[in-house]
Amino acid sequence: MPPSEPDQNSLRRHLLRTLTLAWPMILSRVGIVTMFTIDVVVLGRAGTTELADYVLGLAIHDSLVGMTIGLLMGVPVLVARETGAGDDAAVARIWRRGLGFGVVLGAALCLLLQFAEPLYLAAGQAPDLAARAARVTGVVAVALPFIAAYYVSAALLEALHRPGTALLAIVCANMMNLGLNVALVFGTGPIPPLGAIGSALATVIVFAVLSLGMAVYVTCIFPDRRRYGFGGRAAAVPPPFGVQARMGLASGASFLFEAGAFSVTTLIVGRLGTLALAAHGVLFQFLALTFMIAFGIAGATQVRVGNAWGRRDPRGMMLAGWTGLGLAVVLTGVATAVYAAFPLAFLRVFTDEPEVIAVAAPVMVWVVLATVFDGGQSVMNNACRGRGDAWAPTLFHFGSYWLVMAPLAWVLTFSAGQGLAGVYQAIAIASMVSLGAMSLRFRWLSRETP
Repeated sequence: MPPSEPDQNSLRRHLLRTLTLAWPMILSRVGIVTMFTIDVVVLGRAGTTELADYVLGLAIHDSLVGMTIGLLMGVPVLVARETGAGDDAAVARIWRRGLGFGVVLGAALCLLLQFAEPLYLAAGQAPDLAARAARVTGVVAVALPFIAAYYVSAALLEALHRPGTALLAIVCANMMNLGLNVALVFGTGPIPPLGAIGSALATVIVFAVLSLGMAVYVTCIFPDRRRYGFGGRAAAVPPPFGVQARMGLASGASFLFEAGAFSVTTLIVGRLGTLALAAHGVLFQFLALTFMIAFGIAGATQVRVGNAWGRRDPRGMMLAGWTGLGLAVVLTGVATAVYAAFPLAFLRVFTDEPEVIAVAAPVMVWVVLATVFDGGQSVMNNACRGRGDAWAPTLFHFGSYWLVMAPLAWVLTFSAGQGLAGVYQAIAIASMVSLGAMSLRFRWLSRETP
């Protein structure tokens, strides 16, 4: 018997449904970041220079990864909405459109990143560091079309409340990435030590295998594939591609603003020198790993809000959004409290260089504060997008990260003399601004009848 309306929109039911969907999404997203964390851990043993080259080499790449994922965000939003409305067979065409667009976009960005060195020089990086980092950028850029293809398949399954396969795939990818990193960074047999270039090459290989495996699963193995328009069943007509593109364009701009501003902070740190850059690479892993807890909850919240939107349930949308925010704050708060209690122990996981640890340790308190607010704003961003809100979250991200964080990071780092700590102070303040704006926006949206 289906639950009654009061039961369906009880807080307990929303907590259980969100957690059920979110926990594999959390682990999957943590698993994606863990792949890059493994890179940092391995390169931290290869030396400060190799680690610094890699951190700077991924600065521009990471912002374009964020933009690419954002441009493809129309896939999970429309899948959640169409299945919530009962139009299951439209899913296959939404997936195919997203896959083709993602691969072409990734290939174009890969070509663009082959000319990264002038950008690093223009940003004030030392010429030798810029040259080494650009070589890393050129290699890791080849992974972009594969990352896009993986995301489309994983987002499809998550929007269908089937996130387990993406989780299993990313676990296998992490084991593969660890083996390749050790072999390529330090060398083995006929393979010479490749340092940061080897770690970038490992990323390319892993995402190539991962994307192909997920595409094969979706089209040939997924048990409900015929129900969703794959195989023999004629696919239903999904919303026009313009709707999917509009949602993706707004999300892509939003992700680019956020990730691009974070890339600017890395370039700012690069002006402080190799040691600060290595410490930043270590510290950012704590922010990124914990943020993925909130990002997994954000993905589940977006699906839950989208389902409620599809069935025209404003109360359900409201509870889904605020439940997601509460869970994110609690879980990221617990994780960051552990970091704050044992900072040196956690830092030594990433590097055994005493100089790097000495620079990073005093900044940990700001990393902790930034992480909680950054995770919360991500949940409310996704809640608004699950409701179909396209451009308001994008404008809020532009204001928070380019009008607040980027200039504030420069002022606090150099003018106020805060050094590396100034970057994380700016991240915390900008995330507070973004969380406040997104929360007010969602409160207004959830009061409207879809």
